Amino acid sequence: MIQKDIIKNIDCRDIVSEIPKESIDLLITSPPYWAKRIYSESGELGSEHTPEIYVKELADYFDIFEPHIKKEGNLFINIGDTFFGSGAGAWKKYLDDEGNVTQTQKERKEKYFTTKPLQPKIKQDGKLYQNKQLLMIPARFAIEMQSRGWILRDDIIWHKPNRIPASVKDRFNNTYEHVFHFVKAKKYYFNLDAVKVLGANGKPKNPGDVWSINTQPLSGSHTATFPEVLVERIIKSASPEGGVVFDPFLGTGTTWVVAKRLNRITIGTELNKDFFEFAQDRYKESLIESNQLKLL
Repeated sequence: MIQKDIIKNIDCRDIVSEIPKESIDLLITSPPYWAKRIYSESGELGSEHTPEIYVKELADYFDIFEPHIKKEGNLFINIGDTFFGSGAGAWKKYLDDEGNVTQTQKERKEKYFTTKPLQPKIKQDGKLYQNKQLLMIPARFAIEMQSRGWILRDDIIWHKPNRIPASVKDRFNNTYEHVFHFVKAKKYYFNLDAVKVLGANGKPKNPGDVWSINTQPLSGSHTATFPEVLVERIIKSASPEGGVVFDPFLGTGTTWVVAKRLNRITIGTELNKDFFEFAQDRYKESLIESNQLKLL
C-alpha cells in the first residue's frame, strides 16, 4: 500500500515495479504532444516520426500502467492536436534582421525551441500528409484506446478563454483541447457532488463536458501548463480523499501541487530534468504558501 508521495526524475515506465497492482485511484496527465517542441532525450514521447506511431506508442504507456490501476479507477488524459506542416517557421519572429536569436527567444527557454521545422520530414501524400491538414490526433488516440479495451466515458472540451489568437487568416482560431475520461470497468468511482456548480435556479448542477478554464502561465516554465482549476475538478470527482493519484508526465508539477492540497497521495515521474526541478521548486513554494495561510 502506498502511503507517501513518490516523485522521480525517470522514464514513467521505469516506476511501475515500485507500484503495487491495483493501487492507483486516478491517472491524470497531459503527455507531450506530437512534434510541438525540441525533445531532450532520444526516443522521448512526442518525437515519433509520424502521428500514427505517436498515437500507438502513447496508448502503449497506458497498457503498461493498466494492471496498477484499480478496477474502479479512472484515467483523464489531456491531449492536443496539430496541423501537418505547422511549426516550419514558427520561431522566425524571434530572429533579428541578421538571423540571430533575440533576447525574447532566450527568455522563453531557447533550448526547447528552434527556428527549424519541428515536425519530422514526411513526404506529402495528398491525403493525410498534406500541408494545413488537421491531423485529428486526439480522435485517433481515443479510438486506439477503445480498440485496446478502455471504456471512453467523457470527451471533455477544455475551452481556453485567454488563448492567444493565432496569426492565421484562412481558418478560425483554435481555443480548445480535449480531455478524455477512460475507465477499466462499467462500475467505477465518481463523485459528481464534489464538483457540481451553481445553476441558474440557484441549485447545484452537473458542470457538463465543456469547461471554460483559463490557461495558467507560470514564470520560467515551458508553455504546456496544466491549469490547477482543471486538475482540481478532476481529482475531486475521480478519486477519494486519501487516494493515490498518478501523473506519469508530471511536467511543471500541477498534479502534485493540487493533489497535496486535496489530501491525495501522488506518484509522479518526469523525464526532463529541468521540468522536474521546476516541479520540485513549485511544490516547495506551494507548501510554504499553504503553511502561511494556516497561520492567518
